[in-house]
Amino acid sequence: MSQKKPRIVIVDALRGFALLGIILIHSIEHFDFFYPPELNYLFSPALDGFVFETIFLLIAGKAYSIFALMFGFSFFIQMDRQKQLGIDFRAQFIWRLFILMGLGFVHSLFYEGDILHIYAILGMSLVLFDRFKTKHLIIIAGILALQIPTLIQLTVALLNPNYIFQETFGAGLWGIGSEIFAKGSFFEVIEYNNWRARTAVWGWTFYNGRYLMLIALFIFGLVLGREQFFHKLKENKKTLEKIALITFVFSVVIIQFKTLLITLPLAETQSYFLNILLGAYTSFTHTFFIFSVFCLIYIKFSEAKVFNYLAVYGRMSLSNYVGQSMIGVFIFYGYGLGMYRFMGSTWSLIYGILFFILQVSFSHYWMKNYYYGPLEWLWRALTQLDFSIPLKRKIINSKI
Repeated sequence: MSQKKPRIVIVDALRGFALLGIILIHSIEHFDFFYPPELNYLFSPALDGFVFETIFLLIAGKAYSIFALMFGFSFFIQMDRQKQLGIDFRAQFIWRLFILMGLGFVHSLFYEGDILHIYAILGMSLVLFDRFKTKHLIIIAGILALQIPTLIQLTVALLNPNYIFQETFGAGLWGIGSEIFAKGSFFEVIEYNNWRARTAVWGWTFYNGRYLMLIALFIFGLVLGREQFFHKLKENKKTLEKIALITFVFSVVIIQFKTLLITLPLAETQSYFLNILLGAYTSFTHTFFIFSVFCLIYIKFSEAKVFNYLAVYGRMSLSNYVGQSMIGVFIFYGYGLGMYRFMGSTWSLIYGILFFILQVSFSHYWMKNYYYGPLEWLWRALTQLDFSIPLKRKIINSKI
């Protein structure tokens, strides 16, 4: 995107906010495995359990979802700006996603939970959906969010209580991975992540319907771009208030329904598909509730410095995302410092907060001196096959 175009602060701030959620959730789960600490200073197991459950309730599935919304919005921005110049950007966008897939593959060798390569694969659907009318996009995204494959499986299970479903793709690998991350060498981690971890992540993404939800969120992000939603944020205040109210009510209904299900004598397969379905619906409604509330707060307090700091952090979202995990796995994994042995959920949450502050400070310094984050620049240079793109600012600005 051209540097001549002013960036939209709320969009970058949302990315930064999502990154905050990602570092917190990854920290308390020790970057994809969690063993109770062998020696835990100050904090009790009861407090650790409360912190773990609370962070998962508030953040799990929501941070990546907000990221997905912004991914779809960014697609629109890139396509629209090139379209205004009379350029068909579709082929270059696909090439751009292939590069992201490559970056994600390298990242996934160190951290199995990489989302970049999954975004790249699923994001190619946006080239197709870009041709659809907005009203049709909303319908398609809504249908995808319903999780119809899971609904069908649930119906089969309810009609036939003896129906047995068994995961096959990636089944049984999570426990193996946890053991390797805790006690394996660096090369054993790389070897496991090269294929077995990848099948585990892909299997989880498929069986839990995450692939449908991500595509739906990509499409909703595309619609936000078409509707100039962030450019007319104040005008959309009432719409945001309605979204917040509706999603809050739906969330309460789903929680009450979950409570009711505990009392019902359901077969194992029935419970399995109900939990997947309700988990997807909960994540979806919570995502839009958080999104709408964040935007409403921004409308009220747009001059607050916290949004500028989040925006600078979000402008380096690729570099910060990869940086979180590359350092995090060394901190917690057995081949590194092995801090999983001493840090329960509470200490891990504190680590995540401190690391977030460190990354925000670094991002603020970096963006004063450079046009792009390091990986953002590399992604752009590889996309355009032009490594002469300037990175360092000729004049150091005092404000971002």
